[in-house]
Amino acid sequence: MIEEKGLDGLSLREVARAAGVSHTAPYRHFRDKADLIAAIAQKGFEQLTADATAAAGCHAKNPHEQFVAASVQYILFGVRQPRMAHLLFGGVINMKTAPRSLKAASWAAFQLVETIIDSGKESGVFRDRDTMELAVATWSGIHGLAQLISGGYLTRLAATERQVETLGKMVCELLLSGILKPEQGSG
Repeated sequence: MIEEKGLDGLSLREVARAAGVSHTAPYRHFRDKADLIAAIAQKGFEQLTADATAAAGCHAKNPHEQFVAASVQYILFGVRQPRMAHLLFGGVINMKTAPRSLKAASWAAFQLVETIIDSGKESGVFRDRDTMELAVATWSGIHGLAQLISGGYLTRLAATERQVETLGKMVCELLLSGILKPEQGSG
């Protein structure tokens, strides 16, 4: 419903109608629209994390490829579900006051990035810098690309899903060049 009508078109009454239940039934599970939105956001984070984890899992013991695969999944999530991505990352939800379960789901997505970076540092592939710094820097770049594509700013470069994947991989490689451990003797 969010992708079709946006958050403004979402209401507990509309959810009840779509589910084929009485208009009061959703109130057994949600206090209000904000509670419903938090629950939807939690599911969105869980799906994003599951998709990125599965993509990274196809490249066991290769943090470089894990990072690229997980990042491309993140970009595809944002392009396929731009309104959901906006809900998760567009400032719609105040994470300071969000329910614990939503905070945990959000943190799990970020921890995946940290885990991949830690693995790359341990194997000597990534620079030995603070993991949080590297995660924030790289995630910011990937998020920015997803926003640019879903916002229609890169239509010539990312008109198809295949082009999105290609562009995502290229940007990942450029971001990774900033965190890759320098080769011996190259400075």
